[in-house]
Amino acid sequence: MRILIASGTWYPERNGVARVASEVGQRLAGRGHEVTAVVPKVAGMPREERDGSLGVHRVIERGVMPLTVKDVLETTRRSRSLGPFDVMVGHGASTAVGLARAGFSAPLVLVYHASLPRELRFMRSRLKWGRERVVAYLNDPISVLLERSAVRRCARILVLSDFSRSLLATDHPDEVHKIKVVSGGVETTSFAPGDGRGAARARLGLDQNGRLLVTVRRAEPRMGIEQLLRAMLIARADDLRLAVVGGGLLTDELVQLTSQLGLDGRVQIVGRVSEDELRDWYRAADLFVLPTVAYEGFGMVTLEALASGTPVVGTMAGATPELLEPLEPRLVAEGSDPESLALAIGDVLTFSDDELRRRSREYAVTRFDWERVTRMWEEALVEATSEDSQGRS
Repeated sequence: MRILIASGTWYPERNGVARVASEVGQRLAGRGHEVTAVVPKVAGMPREERDGSLGVHRVIERGVMPLTVKDVLETTRRSRSLGPFDVMVGHGASTAVGLARAGFSAPLVLVYHASLPRELRFMRSRLKWGRERVVAYLNDPISVLLERSAVRRCARILVLSDFSRSLLATDHPDEVHKIKVVSGGVETTSFAPGDGRGAARARLGLDQNGRLLVTVRRAEPRMGIEQLLRAMLIARADDLRLAVVGGGLLTDELVQLTSQLGLDGRVQIVGRVSEDELRDWYRAADLFVLPTVAYEGFGMVTLEALASGTPVVGTMAGATPELLEPLEPRLVAEGSDPESLALAIGDVLTFSDDELRRRSREYAVTRFDWERVTRMWEEALVEATSEDSQGRS
């Protein structure tokens, strides 16, 4: 197949959408498909790059306009000169609408990672008055129109979880027939136990003794980091430490909250790290904690931790139970409040051993290795092109 992919984020960015878009594109190319990706410009990286059957065009420009609108216009403008294609894949509503406007006859597949209108509403209710909250209000009606247009104009919608499917079914009940659940994946060669916890802690300069919790989260309201910090007050174990990896809007507030709670000696706000350091943080942990309070469309970091041989404690939010309950139901806390998190963490620490670490790794490799997952995506795209051909005949 000749596949055109448009995404508002791509490698070397490391958020969940970028990981999915980049990995699927690279692996579809590795399976013999001709893949063209239209993605944002990155300073210091070539405008166009080819690796075998994958061509990456870093041409989407950002400016003063809201990204929701700018990505539509740029995706349309930058993709029109490309092609022809057998299928188009838009990661998110903005790029999907942009592809729909480009004039290609190929069927459009929307990858629904999350509901931007829902995210904006949740964020604005928790941000202080200022630029970020004003932007969230301004983007709300635009995001609603874009999502509605993308869902209506696409031939197929791919989601990574049953939870995401339920959101679409609620918001767009007339388009449910277009939905197909695929999956996210994990690169199980690089995200692996490696040389073990002790060696990872040594490289990170961490104490070899004591128990370590790690979370990898953007410092944003729905991620639940504040709840996890408060859970550390309840879990009054002298040897228990927490590392918060990742940056974002609330980083400074998290540093302040850590001090206010008297947790400076037990909590480390690590910030952004390199890929190598990220892998070591996963390996170094006794438990990985996903304290999401609102929704989790899939949870790529959950898979990365499990593939590294580290058990994960998560909340009932979003798709987290779908990922964790088949491995061990006790990994899912009853709520996202500090008390529930502290209780679940304490419980799992009582039975987290080498056997659970082995099972975590095996579970991730067996169910979510990218090689296996990419075949699901490939089948979904083939179905979309076949249905489109049948509709035209």
